[in-house]
Amino acid sequence: MADWNTLFYDQKNIELAPEPEAVKFIELLAKEFPNQQERRVWDLGCGGGRHSLVMGKMGCEVFISDNSSKAIELTTKKLEENNIDYFEALTSMENYPWSKKEFLHGVFSWAVLQHNTLDKIIEAIDCIYDSLITGGYFLGTIKSTKADLYGKGEEIEKDTFVLEVGIEDGVPHHYFDEDGIKWLFPDDKWEMMILAEQVVNYIEKAEEFWSFNPFRYTTWCVLVKKR
Repeated sequence: MADWNTLFYDQKNIELAPEPEAVKFIELLAKEFPNQQERRVWDLGCGGGRHSLVMGKMGCEVFISDNSSKAIELTTKKLEENNIDYFEALTSMENYPWSKKEFLHGVFSWAVLQHNTLDKIIEAIDCIYDSLITGGYFLGTIKSTKADLYGKGEEIEKDTFVLEVGIEDGVPHHYFDEDGIKWLFPDDKWEMMILAEQVVNYIEKAEEFWSFNPFRYTTWCVLVKKR
């Protein structure tokens, strides 16, 4: 069974280059909150720290959390080497890690939320909502039901599957269709700024291709604003 702490000890499981969406997100926050000397941003599920580092270098006050102590170690090392101040929390995504609420300008979470059961994902979204000021933004990605691995492994609840092979064996993966993703971000709490489904059709693929795949996967890309 995969364990995130163990996975982060192997360099090959750590992505080094930040996603360009992270840069665009910080640029958006700078535009939306021009009078703030530092935008406060939470990297939820910081992993190896590739996005936390970008946030800090772009002038943000950085908050990091992960359920892997190794991930926290890797991220804090990057931030300290670059003289970036940070606040850290070793915790799972559904547990609110900060003592203060409604104080962040943005929350970023890349390919993290899907690694849980639906009830825990809902709790994580509630944590994100509680952390943001009114008008604050969340940008994140989460698996689509159109993804190639949808339906693979043991189904432990509707649309949640546990893979039995690969580096993420034993880890739950929840997949959302369009109605499900909209339900996750209700209109009374969130203003949907962008909802995009990036669909990648693999016409041909080798067995267990995900172990070496250099391309993107099918996923929902969500940018919402707290009402």
